[in-house]
Amino acid sequence: MRKKENGFTLIEWLVTIAVMAIVASIAAPSFKAVRAQQKIDYSTKDLEKVLLQARYDAILHRQRMMVNLGQIGTSSTNTLYWSVPDEQTLSFKKFVCTSNKWQGTLIDGVKQLIFATDGTAELFRGYTDDDGNAQRQKQELSSIEVIISNGNTSKYVEISPLGKITTKDQSRQDQEC
Repeated sequence: MRKKENGFTLIEWLVTIAVMAIVASIAAPSFKAVRAQQKIDYSTKDLEKVLLQARYDAILHRQRMMVNLGQIGTSSTNTLYWSVPDEQTLSFKKFVCTSNKWQGTLIDGVKQLIFATDGTAELFRGYTDDDGNAQRQKQELSSIEVIISNGNTSKYVEISPLGKITTKDQSRQDQEC
């Protein structure tokens, strides 16, 4: 008479591994989407933190604070830097109220956001003129939306003319004003 052995047979192990592989292949795309959302959330919070710090420093120290956007550099007492992480893009929209709806237009070449001593915000766009000279142009602020995106997922940081900074999951585009 044979004694019963403890443990699993080879077939039981193979079935278990096959089931685990199927479950993993189903969960992998979902995990990628969650990870992409986490990266966008982190970048948005980081940008919001830098903008809030610049605004508070401008008010507290009574000096203009410049935030260089999309650039890498060494921060100083009146200058901060923030760059967008790899695989993410940074874009800007300026909004105006038209027919009771917010209408946004993209602004190219945004390089700097400056907070005045009273906490209000000024946005500057860089461009090259016809003679090849680098120029800087102040943008009129009604409401600015900073869009951080990785292609599939986007988050929005809204900056009011008075310097209020708000993070949102949806764009202001076509919403009532």
